[in-house]
Amino acid sequence: MANDMREKAQEIGKQVQEKASEVGEQVRAQGSELANQAQGKVKSTLETQKQKGVGELSGLVEAVRQTSQTLRDQHKDSVAQYADRAAEQMDRMVQYFDSRDVGELLNETEMFARRHPEAFLGGAFMLGLVAGRFLKSSRDRRIDESSSYGRQESYRREEPTATRTPAAPTM
Repeated sequence: MANDMREKAQEIGKQVQEKASEVGEQVRAQGSELANQAQGKVKSTLETQKQKGVGELSGLVEAVRQTSQTLRDQHKDSVAQYADRAAEQMDRMVQYFDSRDVGELLNETEMFARRHPEAFLGGAFMLGLVAGRFLKSSRDRRIDESSSYGRQESYRREEPTATRTPAAPTM
């Protein structure tokens, strides 16, 4: 009888172990699936933002090219050449970003940061300064616009008021 109970306890222990193993495997599989979904969502968002940035840069390249043409029309060929060079460099950058997916760009950035940490940190610092300045100026502009809303009367021209001349001193 004690032997039967021991065997039954061992059997129950094995069943509990198998169930725990199954549950653990299911949890790992679900965790992995959730991580993959999150990674896919992040990559999709980054890809969308990359395409948006490429579009913005393409517009900027076109604006620089138009500026170059305007300078040529004004017979300022030497300055137009600089604008052309800038447009060519920017166009190469657009093509570079457009031809790579987000994963490649992140890997290349990581490799660059490992090879040249000082340049990477310096660039990140400069980018932070530019982004901070941009955000500050856009915030200031929004504040100016919102504070002037409904205050058009402050822009009206004040009508001159009659000024009194001081009385002459008496002796």
